[in-house]
Amino acid sequence: MKFDLQDWESSFYVFENGDGTKYTVHVTDAQYGGLYVICNESSLWRWHGQGDIKFLCGNNNEYTRRAMITIMTYHDSKFDDDGGLE
Repeated sequence: MKFDLQDWESSFYVFENGDGTKYTVHVTDAQYGGLYVICNESSLWRWHGQGDIKFLCGNNNEYTRRAMITIMTYHDSKFDDDGGLE
């Protein structure tokens, strides 16, 4: 997995899940809480932690939703409560 961890609300990931699908994910701070998760520049999601993800627009399917939960759970595990790298 390639990733660029700058800080909690500004990260970039490239990864492949078990079925070989490649995802490019940009994470950025959402104005009204949570994090925007941009997947393959074709869908937008909002993450609030602990599996709480909401589809906002673009291409929506169950497999992408599962992948976004996986990468965001990983993302959260890499940062402490103050937003710094652990």
